[in-house]
Amino acid sequence: MKNNRRHFIKKFLVSGTALAAFPQLVLSRDKNITENKDIIKIALIGAGGMGTADAHTAVSVDGVKLIAACDLYDVRLEKAKQNWGQDIFTTKDYKEILKLKNVDAVLIGTPDHWHQPIAIEAMNAGKHVYCEKPVIHKINEGAALIEAQKKTGKIFQTGSQGMTSLGNNIARLIIQAGILGKVNYIDGQFTAAPGQIDNYPIPSDANEKTIWWDQFLGKAPKIGFTPQHFFYWRNWKEYGTGLAGDLFVHVISSIHYIMNTNGPEKIYTTGGIRHYNAGYQNTPDVMLGYFDYPDKNGLGAFTMSLGANMVDGISNKWGSTDFNIIGEKGVMNVTWDKVTLKTTGDIDTSQFNALQEIQDRLQEPKMVSSRECIFSVKDGYRGAHYEHFYNFFQKIRGNNPLIADTLYGVRCAAVALLSYESYEKDAPIYWDAEKMKIK
Repeated sequence: MKNNRRHFIKKFLVSGTALAAFPQLVLSRDKNITENKDIIKIALIGAGGMGTADAHTAVSVDGVKLIAACDLYDVRLEKAKQNWGQDIFTTKDYKEILKLKNVDAVLIGTPDHWHQPIAIEAMNAGKHVYCEKPVIHKINEGAALIEAQKKTGKIFQTGSQGMTSLGNNIARLIIQAGILGKVNYIDGQFTAAPGQIDNYPIPSDANEKTIWWDQFLGKAPKIGFTPQHFFYWRNWKEYGTGLAGDLFVHVISSIHYIMNTNGPEKIYTTGGIRHYNAGYQNTPDVMLGYFDYPDKNGLGAFTMSLGANMVDGISNKWGSTDFNIIGEKGVMNVTWDKVTLKTTGDIDTSQFNALQEIQDRLQEPKMVSSRECIFSVKDGYRGAHYEHFYNFFQKIRGNNPLIADTLYGVRCAAVALLSYESYEKDAPIYWDAEKMKIK
């Protein structure tokens, strides 16, 4: 089975550059921004598809250099040297990375069950952390992660890249200005064409000599060497977090930012293994999640519907980069670099003044009709993935607020994990988002 959940990363890897797989070129930054400032030296821990994509984007930011990489598979370490130079330090043991005095920050792109423990060790070792979502694998891991960041004072950025997109900024300002009215419903869907059952291509050189299997397992149940688990870990709840933690969390992160909310009060998720039932995964290939959010700041109480169908080769939807927000006055389609607003009445263009703070990055709004307007980024926009890393490195330099800190990441991850828990229990879960505990 092809790894449909990460089909966009495959496009990235084919290109060999950090920008190819992501939306059309973040506005050009001042090339002298790091003049007279030290280079930020980073290390990659987990050099698979997403980790490699992250690292390519990270080093595309001025003043950032990758000097070390860690992975459990020999071939990936060889590829890391091809990507970033033969002189970089490589190892299978992440603890050796954390001992390097010249590493300022680490990028964590490991399977989900390793995110929290490595992040905590990294911060305790004096490293800033960029950690792929979800930042926790179990709900009870959140408190320790938050405490470690508070204790060490290290910068921690959650790797849900889309929430830093200009599209999210536009949507947030439109909603805050009341242009859409009170929000009542949000919808995001993920679809991918089915692969051939039992077709799990495994590299011919994958064995216990080239892969550190025991380290991969960590605290997961001990089983014999099973390369399918290693290469397709997202299919297994022991290492991943299912479609909810892999995909839903992207939209959750964006909506928490756009709506300025800490989470829902009720979560219910259903689904199942509808197609990939040959024993090569124990997480669903179809999931539907429903999330009831209370009104906050008068922006509206709303229900969010998130769906994922890995056996739908026609719809061609990818919610993290394309979702809808419905309000009493209209609907917005939000992508990373464009927002389309359609209203039930004529649009009052004077309300567009709410977008002044980002107008230097926007084209003139295009009025399709008196009730439809398209907001697009200017040429030179380099995409949400770049912007998210730019924000992280600027915070390390002390220049701006962080967009997705530890508490934010834990709150978003918790909602995704509860979605999966609801599926397993076949029951709704009631959540106190402020105290972050089940009611």
